[in-house]
Amino acid sequence: MNTGTILAALSFVTVAGNLATHYPKITSNRASLRPRREQLVMVAALALAVAGFVLQPGPVGYVLAGIAVVPALLFLLATSTSGLPRQKLALAVGDAAPDFSLTDAEGQPFRLSELSGSPVLLKFYRGYWCPYCVAELAQLDRYAEDFAALGVKLVAVGSDRVDELAPFRRKHGWAIRLLADPVLVAHRLYNVQSRKFTPRRGPFRDLAIPTTILIDRDGRVLWIEQTPDFRVRPQADMVLAKARALLPGSTPEGAASCDVCAA
Repeated sequence: MNTGTILAALSFVTVAGNLATHYPKITSNRASLRPRREQLVMVAALALAVAGFVLQPGPVGYVLAGIAVVPALLFLLATSTSGLPRQKLALAVGDAAPDFSLTDAEGQPFRLSELSGSPVLLKFYRGYWCPYCVAELAQLDRYAEDFAALGVKLVAVGSDRVDELAPFRRKHGWAIRLLADPVLVAHRLYNVQSRKFTPRRGPFRDLAIPTTILIDRDGRVLWIEQTPDFRVRPQADMVLAKARALLPGSTPEGAASCDVCAA
């Protein structure tokens, strides 16, 4: 085994180990806002891969270095562009939630106003391909029975197409109504869209600024939460506590508020 092959192998192992360390933070919605250490490790892995290429590592080495380079570059791109704009929403606490019509993951029509009479937790997420969004929705689903006890309907809107959402819905079987909004009708109505890098239908396009909106039985907004970084989301137990505090009939723990500051 020549030096180039050894460097290529080290590059591959470094990338794999870094992702294995970082992924649990993603699935627990606790990824660092400033993953400097992980970024430096990926830069080092790229340097090892380049050095391996220069030293002509042979077929195996070329494969290992090539495999390492792609996720390392994607990681650096994603983490360096994960900050989101402070964008004023088209609604505020106390406003009537704008009505919209979309199609769900099963191809059935959906209209927000049809849920009038029930509180709604409306979430805008980036897409089925986003591990941070998957982690957030999975965590929310673990509290689905608690939300149901409050009468809350769980609705999530993404920019995916129905044909992309259908297998995603079958795979997870969540108690969350997944809605397809590929042309961003609802996103633009609520003004939660922002142009970002994406590995699907990209490389750059308008995606959701991850947003959580609690709507009461009369269709009025009780609470809004937006993330400043698409890698970090509100914890589901905190969202549930907000719902219990703000919905009529629950023990009040505080007044209705909005956690979004206008730009």
